[in-house]
Amino acid sequence: MNAIILFIVATSGVNSLLLPASPVGLTTSFSISADAEALFYNPANFDAGENYSIWCSYNRFYLSMQSVSLALSKRFGSVSVGFALLNFDYGDIELRPDYPHDDSVPYYSAHDFSCILGSSFNLSKQGKVGVNLKYITESIYVYSGYGFACDISFAYTNEKSGLSFGASNMGTKVTLRNEEVNLPAYISLGGFYDLSKVCLSADAHYLVNTATLEDTEAYEFSVGARVPLHDILSVHASFMYREEFYPGFGFEIKPGVFTIKYSGAFFPKDLGMVNTLGIGFDF
Repeated sequence: MNAIILFIVATSGVNSLLLPASPVGLTTSFSISADAEALFYNPANFDAGENYSIWCSYNRFYLSMQSVSLALSKRFGSVSVGFALLNFDYGDIELRPDYPHDDSVPYYSAHDFSCILGSSFNLSKQGKVGVNLKYITESIYVYSGYGFACDISFAYTNEKSGLSFGASNMGTKVTLRNEEVNLPAYISLGGFYDLSKVCLSADAHYLVNTATLEDTEAYEFSVGARVPLHDILSVHASFMYREEFYPGFGFEIKPGVFTIKYSGAFFPKDLGMVNTLGIGFDF
């Protein structure tokens, strides 16, 4: 049992923070995320309205993992302020002892929880900065720990294009069963260009705590395209790399104050399909 617990601790490290929290996470999330959804990816892109906005999503991953996210945002003067919650459930995990046995195998659950307070404001007519403060907890079997982290990013946008740079999950370590685990910190660079009939975008990430600069596992990449089909409907496709290449796709419907998004992806290593559905509205 102890070996299994140590394995999960060593391989988790609250790595749920690297998995998509909402539909835009299956595209080029750093460069094109917007509104309250950007709190999970790029706080410089976070742009709240004069009214209160709510965003919620449900994400189904490979194996039995799933997550639920919720974000509330509003603009106060020239400053956008948001509050977000993310709960990630690892699903049922086998509880196996360290020795051979004939007993039935029981199961237990593990989960991560993040609480985010974010804000963004203009540095100039085309430049913005965003900052997130995070409280993060992880519970595995009877062991639990917590940590604090921050995200900071900068974005420059004009009518046709945009460029973003930032660092995420920079903070303390989570201690589980007397083992210190790094948060999955990473540095990101992303950009987009709008050709009116199609918006092209690309992201690149360096995972600070994962490997060395020479190791390909320390890098993630994605390129994407978004095509408007109607005033309220657009579709998107992406091609991503995380140890292996895999595709993503989805659509967005925005009738008035409501927004409905869906995205799917076939994750690498034959892990299966990821599905995520999000709904947002103003009030």
